[in-house]
Amino acid sequence: MKKVFLMAAMAVIGFSAVAQDFDIDPKLKINNKDEKLKFTIGARFMADAALYSTEFTPLHSGATISDARIRTSLSYGENWYFYADFGFGNGKFAQKNIFLQYAKLDSKGATHAVKVGYYNDPSGSMANQTSLGSYHFISRPGSAQALGDGRQLGITYKYASSNFFAYQGIFTESVYNKIAAGYNGISVSGRWLYRNVKDNGGFHAGVSARFLHLGGGEEMTTKGSTVLKKTLNIGQNMETYVDQDQFVKASIPWASNVINIGAEALYFNNCFFARGEYFHKMVTKHRDTYKIFIAQQDNIDGWGDLGSWLAANPLRNNHFNGGYVELGYKFFGPDYKYNSHDAVLGGWQGRTLEMVARVNYTGLNDITKGDYYSVGRDQYYPSGYMEDWPYASSSVGGGNIISATLGLNFAFNKYAAAMLNYTYSNLKRDFYPYDKNFHQVQARVQFVF
Repeated sequence: MKKVFLMAAMAVIGFSAVAQDFDIDPKLKINNKDEKLKFTIGARFMADAALYSTEFTPLHSGATISDARIRTSLSYGENWYFYADFGFGNGKFAQKNIFLQYAKLDSKGATHAVKVGYYNDPSGSMANQTSLGSYHFISRPGSAQALGDGRQLGITYKYASSNFFAYQGIFTESVYNKIAAGYNGISVSGRWLYRNVKDNGGFHAGVSARFLHLGGGEEMTTKGSTVLKKTLNIGQNMETYVDQDQFVKASIPWASNVINIGAEALYFNNCFFARGEYFHKMVTKHRDTYKIFIAQQDNIDGWGDLGSWLAANPLRNNHFNGGYVELGYKFFGPDYKYNSHDAVLGGWQGRTLEMVARVNYTGLNDITKGDYYSVGRDQYYPSGYMEDWPYASSSVGGGNIISATLGLNFAFNKYAAAMLNYTYSNLKRDFYPYDKNFHQVQARVQFVF
């Protein structure tokens, strides 16, 4: 009898996957018992308003439809699940998650699931794995945007038991294979957790990792020689959707491999949660140095020997870091719940009033000590002053930012909610010498079903 009860309990946990990509269990369902089919449909709407105060470069205050979606799913029997999600926010059509999943319980009550399609990379961070409609802030943290990863095309295997969670897979670099030159790169990634969760609370802790080999780039032709140049672009907005300008961003030429390492922890009880993540991103580089050196020998950029050219055109790996801590306290409302299938904290389940706070750090500066920066040319100079030749530097000045957010959320019920956030950000980026302090007040009204 005890085993039967355990299996039933794990079935609730494991096969809540039927509604995993909805913020709440969808109520619009069509059942065909003869064919063992169940079709569901849901929607999500979010409207934001924001007021910004900056020192020099403006952010444009106003309002926007930040997200509008139609979401559908089809289940066949107890094991097969298909999900499709399409967005219309910001006046543009966008394909979101679309995948097929086969999930099965084993004799010990653990879930084994194989998924194929377009969806969030497992290593993309706990924040990115959480549906925005279930998030307790208007925006996900900036470090998760800049250093985490989003949706990819691939295949994964997930193991989820009461104490262990292992989610890993392989993905392509470009979902539509739209690359100027080269070939579609590939990545392998995973997220692995230990957890101890009960009805009244619990915790999880774990790590994530991702290795990406970039395949696509642009061809550079010089003096008859062709070189493939790969570039990695990373960045974040100011944790807002009304104006999504990126003051923190970096374009990294000659990128070859990207290695992400992350750590995360979550604790919650009936009325309180604390969670956080740390991200480290290393970018290794490669270029066909000899071809470029030879091509430059008959012009003003030529050098007498390869060693001198390398000294004047340095190439080194880059390292970036970031992380956040979030806290939440519920004054009244249903208890906080844990989504065991995705290993994230769930959203509001009814009439709720809560206060939340977050501190985020994103570090996209990797500047060689002693380099001089020219704002007019947007260029670093290793000699310590501006000169026309040689001028190459390995510095990356994407910007470092610290942001602190305080929020108040009220859910009228599990379908409708209003959110209010204040965020202060302090920026350190050479490209914006007069922009240090940012203040913003944001509000959101959202409806999901």
